[in-house]
Amino acid sequence: MKIVTVNVPESYIDAIKKLIGHDGLYPSRSELIRCAVREFLIKELKIANNMAKYDEVEIDDFDDENFVRVPIEGINEKSEPVREFRTYKILKRLEH
Repeated sequence: MKIVTVNVPESYIDAIKKLIGHDGLYPSRSELIRCAVREFLIKELKIANNMAKYDEVEIDDFDDENFVRVPIEGINEKSEPVREFRTYKILKRLEH
């Protein structure tokens, strides 16, 4: 196993303390976090695998200096997750 360091709000730590220990549902913070991450990954990977495939429409002469394509995720009429792209015109570029 690899060690991963994360910063979480104090309220999360307080809630975690209530779920661990001799009378808790989990033997340790590490085990609770491993279970939480595992459940999250299962859920997210299931959604990603079930996502309906999309056909990316080719735009002739797409001007990436003046337009940007943004992926938008939604639900189709069959209640399946889908990903589409919306094209937005860039009005002003911010310099960083």
